[in-house]
Amino acid sequence: MIPQNLQIAFVLSTILLLIAVLVWDRIKTSWAFLAAVGLLAVGGSIEVERFVAGISNPSILTIFILIIITAGINDFFDLAAYFERIFGKAGNQRSFILRMGISVSAVSSVMNNTPVVAMMMPYVYQWGRKHGINPSRLLIPLSYSAILGGVITLIGTSTNLVLNGLLSENGHPLLGFGDFFVPGVLVTLGCLFFLYLAGPWLLRDKKEILKSLEENAREYLVESSVVIGSPLIDKSVEEAGLRNLESVFLSEIIRDNVRISPVKPTEILKEEDVLLFGGETKSTLEFIKKTIGLELHKKEELQIKDNAEIIEAIVTQNSMLDRQSVKQIGFREKYDAAIIGVHRSGENVGGRIGAMQLRTGDLLLLTTGTEFRSRNKRSNDLLIINSLERKEELSPKKKLIFFSSLIVASGLAIFNILSLFNALLIILFTQLVIRMTNVENIKKNISFDLLIILISALSIGDALLNSGAADYITNLLFSNAASWSPLGVVIGVFVTTLVLTSMITNVAAITIIFPIVLSLSAVSPVSEHVLFLTAAYAASCCFITPFAYQTNLMVMEAGNYNFNDFLRVGIPVSIVYALIFLIFATLKFNLL
Repeated sequence: MIPQNLQIAFVLSTILLLIAVLVWDRIKTSWAFLAAVGLLAVGGSIEVERFVAGISNPSILTIFILIIITAGINDFFDLAAYFERIFGKAGNQRSFILRMGISVSAVSSVMNNTPVVAMMMPYVYQWGRKHGINPSRLLIPLSYSAILGGVITLIGTSTNLVLNGLLSENGHPLLGFGDFFVPGVLVTLGCLFFLYLAGPWLLRDKKEILKSLEENAREYLVESSVVIGSPLIDKSVEEAGLRNLESVFLSEIIRDNVRISPVKPTEILKEEDVLLFGGETKSTLEFIKKTIGLELHKKEELQIKDNAEIIEAIVTQNSMLDRQSVKQIGFREKYDAAIIGVHRSGENVGGRIGAMQLRTGDLLLLTTGTEFRSRNKRSNDLLIINSLERKEELSPKKKLIFFSSLIVASGLAIFNILSLFNALLIILFTQLVIRMTNVENIKKNISFDLLIILISALSIGDALLNSGAADYITNLLFSNAASWSPLGVVIGVFVTTLVLTSMITNVAAITIIFPIVLSLSAVSPVSEHVLFLTAAYAASCCFITPFAYQTNLMVMEAGNYNFNDFLRVGIPVSIVYALIFLIFATLKFNLL
């Protein structure tokens, strides 16, 4: 238990340590939040009972119900096909960005935006290739469109719901749908129009990962042949000593132009089989040279171009693969696929693939077997980005039932006849009845990592308030706020929150800024309602860095972007976003 007179220093030190760990990005975000809460609990800054009670917070539960509903819609409605009718006829980059931006932001305003981007990435990828436009010119606008759509409604982004959860916990009036619609539409249209005008100049062609693989295949795979008379002939892969190698793995076998991948331990080797090995290139070459009966393939070009279907897949936000090594999880057996390359932050990650620890956002190059897609669908650990998957179809009767419940429940919530939480429960219940989802899918889409982050956020907000740390920060940053102009206070809150959300995540940013704004509202000339709305919009201004929002991380690897690409596009978009919101707030709330 930390003495009362040291609580402020203790809480602030813990928060700074949390921020440092999040920026360092070597530990799972959920673990970092949980460790911070544990430290604060041991120090007497928060009550464990309050932490546990956060699980039942309506705003937190609303986030998860939305995720489950969105997953059901994504499984049974081919929204990409609907979008095709809207922007499929776009003939150039500008036209596509504008049509896609309006469509995606509209859907993202009422659906969880991460699955919206996941659903659209393969389509955007294919459209770009079909029209001779590098996907790197389209994927950042896709992520930004989803983020912008999220600020149009209360349910469009978890930031707004977490903020309402914090307001509810502390007995303050909640923000509603009407608070977000007009400013959300304005900033969305303004930023999309900016991307329409400036996007072709700001966005640059990046070399696609698959083309890099084709051009530099020997950086990923080494091709060898089973020579005539080899002692390996008619032996299984395991008997030939080609399993569980130190720095090398057998990725696939090509026999009479037929691919065998992944390779089972019982597969029998035949004369003139072509074996493709992955791993450290130097170690692979040495292994082939010292293995009797194998020789380096004599063809100039690797057969991978003609025979292998290379799948590009991203480790998803809630994937069980995050922070796990490839060998530890038994990747090949679990997914019926072999990893031949890993890209992270725009670079090929070298070293032993088996010992490599995967991270959220990693782009994996895979050679896959026939069971890969079905196995991955059961887990949703990987997002395939270079091919489209067929959706299941609902019967017309079930579609009618679903849309009827959606319209009725939404109407009841909009007119305050029913709470948002209860309206969403009706929609979820309808999905269960018509079998759009089931218990297994619900369990699959509930992320315990996200749950830990969200309920930890509530407790950290409590610690900042109860210890007096929020008042201390307010006095430090806004010491003369009482004499500031209303517009000056709003700009101060916006910039402070924007810096936080660019350094860490939007949820962490709103968690830290909430108690500061609450303390500031007691001494500033601006109402708490305006300040909280400002904080919500600033926390969702996640354009400058790739790690500010999960959809940025998703498109980062798919588009082969680096940090500077987000700075070049994100800074001007953030300026446009901030100016539009501040002008709206000034006119709406008489801040001058």
